[in-house]
Amino acid sequence: MKPVFEYSDLLNAPYEAFLFDAETSGVFPVGSHWHYFMEILYMVEGHAYVEAGGCCYVLDPGDLMVFYAQVPHSIGVSGTFPLRYKVLKFDPARLNIPGSSLPSISHIVWLLRNTPEMSPCFRSAELAEIPMDALFERCIQVVSHKQFGYDIQAHALYCLILSELLALWQKRGFRLGAEPAGRPRGDLLASVGEYINCHYAEPLRVEQLAARFGMSYSGFAARFREYYGMSCNAFVQRVRVNKAEELLCQTDYDLTTISQETGFCDCSHLIRVFRQVNGVTPLQFRKAQRCARERG
Repeated sequence: MKPVFEYSDLLNAPYEAFLFDAETSGVFPVGSHWHYFMEILYMVEGHAYVEAGGCCYVLDPGDLMVFYAQVPHSIGVSGTFPLRYKVLKFDPARLNIPGSSLPSISHIVWLLRNTPEMSPCFRSAELAEIPMDALFERCIQVVSHKQFGYDIQAHALYCLILSELLALWQKRGFRLGAEPAGRPRGDLLASVGEYINCHYAEPLRVEQLAARFGMSYSGFAARFREYYGMSCNAFVQRVRVNKAEELLCQTDYDLTTISQETGFCDCSHLIRVFRQVNGVTPLQFRKAQRCARERG
């Protein structure tokens, strides 16, 4: 049976973290599927049977499994319930660190995915010196509550977990060297999203983005929509609205300042697009968020 595509809103939910209870979830076993994000599973209780990339694994408590983007995988139970595991989902491109002496994290992940001898499975004994359960639990708390500055904390935690795994892969013999040919379009399009997230306050035209990433306008537009589930222009608008939401919640900036900080032409443009996306004006959104915090 052909693997099912699992869509995830990488724009509005760049970090996901949760505890999965197979016995009560209502969506178990997890059939063969694939997605554009990266997923890491950490076993808490029970024994899972996993198929990924044509290989089979039985995971015990304390084991960890990495699911790369676009690699089909499925999860079932090996034995009896209960079966519980913690899950992280994220776009590796969001973890890239500008100015690092190493290649981008998303590129290193791509290299690992294309190095078959580097197993995506880590056993509990190999993880013994790493407080992985506590790190996953902290990720779940941070992402679930979304307190002020949560995205900074989430970025730091996800980078820490991935850096620990990269160190283990290095002990296994992974080295940066000759690269396999045929870097997939998905990796390139992740870089487009990363570029937009870094330059949203600047004028952004689809034609210029297509040229910057070496693609024709029509090919770029079609592949962008397939990867992100929306047009490039809509993506840029959503990024700007998301940044505006953060400033509305976390600062007392007026709308003129927010429009200047987020790439909108002026205050009226911000209000019009914000209402189209959220159904309320920016000031109504700010008031509702403050009332919700006061009640909580």
